[in-house]
Amino acid sequence: MNYYRNIFKSIKIQLISYICLLTTVPLLFVCVVEYYSSKSAIEQRMIEQLTSIADLKKSELNNWLEERLTDTSVIARNKVLAAAATSLLQQRRRFESIDELRKSEAGRINYERILDNLHVLKQFYKHYNVISIIDGANGEVVISTYPGIVGKTLSSFGSYIDTLGKKEVAVKDIYTSELTDQNCMTYFCPVCMTDTITLESSDIIIGAILLDVNVKNSVEPVIRNWPGMGTTGETLLVRREGNTIVYLNDLRHKEGAALQFISPIHSTLDIPSVLSSGGEEGIKESVDYRNVPVLSAYRHIPVLNWGLVAKQDLTEAFAPVEKLKNRVVVLIFVCITVVIALGVSFTNRITQPLLQLAQGAKAIGSGNLDHRISILSENEVGLLAKEFNHMAAKLKESYSNLEQKVEERTAQLLRAERLAAVGELAAEVAHEINNPLGGLQNFASMIEHEPENVPQTKKYATLMLEGLKRVELIVKRLLTFSRPYTLRISENNINVVINNSLEFVEHRIEPSLVRIHKELNESLPMVFIDVDHVSMVFINMMVNALESMPDGGTLTIKTDTCKRHEGCVTVYISDTGCGIQGEIMDKIFEPFFTTKNKEGEKGLGMGLAISKRIIEDHGGEIRIESHVGEGTTFLVCLPSRRGE
Repeated sequence: MNYYRNIFKSIKIQLISYICLLTTVPLLFVCVVEYYSSKSAIEQRMIEQLTSIADLKKSELNNWLEERLTDTSVIARNKVLAAAATSLLQQRRRFESIDELRKSEAGRINYERILDNLHVLKQFYKHYNVISIIDGANGEVVISTYPGIVGKTLSSFGSYIDTLGKKEVAVKDIYTSELTDQNCMTYFCPVCMTDTITLESSDIIIGAILLDVNVKNSVEPVIRNWPGMGTTGETLLVRREGNTIVYLNDLRHKEGAALQFISPIHSTLDIPSVLSSGGEEGIKESVDYRNVPVLSAYRHIPVLNWGLVAKQDLTEAFAPVEKLKNRVVVLIFVCITVVIALGVSFTNRITQPLLQLAQGAKAIGSGNLDHRISILSENEVGLLAKEFNHMAAKLKESYSNLEQKVEERTAQLLRAERLAAVGELAAEVAHEINNPLGGLQNFASMIEHEPENVPQTKKYATLMLEGLKRVELIVKRLLTFSRPYTLRISENNINVVINNSLEFVEHRIEPSLVRIHKELNESLPMVFIDVDHVSMVFINMMVNALESMPDGGTLTIKTDTCKRHEGCVTVYISDTGCGIQGEIMDKIFEPFFTTKNKEGEKGLGMGLAISKRIIEDHGGEIRIESHVGEGTTFLVCLPSRRGE
């Protein structure tokens, strides 16, 4: 955040920003206004286009349906056809079957004459693919232009008896014919009993003429013609059946959907189909039966209570809007690029001298007092550059004097620090050596005053030797800690090193009440260590653990992979002693620091300091975790790869 804040403090950036704001804001405003104006016009044009298509399809369907009703009415008023049908139906009732009828001379002649008339009607009225005459008594197909259904009985014929009784033309909406197994519409013309000579008809319905329209060849071409609807547009024809919507035509994106594809009326998909089949009309954005966003214009066909939907995917319908947006974005980008380029060029001429001045001041401020600002202009910036150069020369002179004084003062501080460090170390060593030396003085004084007491002299001499050995041990530990040494690194099994170290402290374990518990991971990798030095570390920690449990306890030794460092092995040495207090934890690895201050306890405070140095020289790590009253755990992390 500070980085961006500092950038906008730059005069150059500020000038460029002002120029861009003054030029791009009006440009953006004009482009956005023009874009939304054009977008609205394009969307309105697409809505009008889809509305026109829906209105055109509705008009075409209404005209087509009116034509079929007109055709059917004309056929229904054909007295000659009615008289011939009456004659044929009466003849049929005198024979057991249609085959017997056709075997008779009179029946055959009449049958063939009527069949020829039906074929003529079929050729004249192109939309009818099957024309049949059925018996009004039982629904039997007596004669048909489609021979395969002759003699069959229409099970659904009874539902049209009421209509035929009123001498009206009946229409069976799109269905799958049980006789031809095709999707069709059927128009029923009542055949009233008609005198073959006078052509006078009575009110008695003797049968009906059926005109089957093949939907696929007649209705669907009107629906499937999609001019101006692109690659995704289509027209749907639907009707409502109870709580479902039935699709009456094959769909562009779903073949074989006619009468097979059904959608619940309460579905959130294809809402325009629900609305149009319910008598509503309009246009709206929605999702279609594919769950794809579309723009739909929907209309109602009241003749058969159909719903008509003309739709197109939104991505295609409003593709011109997307193209317009892309052009506007490119135009804005180009204009902004040009404005920025001109702004940068203009501001560079203004800010370049200021930038040189700022860089020069920064160089001088960072300590490069030999740097000089090379601005030769005679304006205010040039005068300021001259003053900076003069100031740098003065600063260099002052700095040289100050540097000499700092060096002198630093040398004095270093000497003082060395003396303080030596004094602190001397105090620690003097404290450690002073105790045994005091004892030596006392024993020597006693021997001097009582030289004739031989047993006591021997006792004091022995104690003096022990004191001298302790002084010698202090000096040796101090030398070990202070002088460098060389590690002899080799590949070793850490579990073997642990077991070998335990052997060195067995003489301490056996008389104590401490129980040893080992959890050694046998699948650990080899470690690269100096066995002697690392064993010394483990022995020191085991001894410390044993001494912390004078009344017995458990010494746990565990090996495992290191969770903090990859490629390392960790050794856990835990005791159940009294634990270490928090204020002591920070000093536990310091030289000469020891917790063995009780009578009878001996310790120089060098063991853990030396152990820490050895482990760190191996590239490892030593840590301590302790809880007062629960115990202490030392964690030693060692590398399992050479050089880590």
